[in-house]
Amino acid sequence: MSLRDYEGWRRYAKHKRENREAYERGLKKQQMSDGKTEALQGTYFSPKKLSTVKHINQMPDQKWHRIVSFIKSGIRIVGYCFIPFNLVTASILLIVSEVVGIFEELV
Repeated sequence: MSLRDYEGWRRYAKHKRENREAYERGLKKQQMSDGKTEALQGTYFSPKKLSTVKHINQMPDQKWHRIVSFIKSGIRIVGYCFIPFNLVTASILLIVSEVVGIFEELV
């Protein structure tokens, strides 16, 4: 819609006038609450909002994932430190860190 398209601007103004109430209702819904209303209604700490994990046995073990991730990061740092001194050792260490990264995703 160009600035010279007066008919388009007229249609836009008409649309805006007709939908002003719906627009204002939408703005009121978007306003944040202080939590008092929800607390009084009992919906502030509603268990419906919390998503429950149904398949907990399929979740990865966070402890082992973190440990393997730290090991991978340590190997990567050592590999990058070896770049100025020995390129072959550095590339081997970086490849090993990628293999550990694959293992990390399986843990």
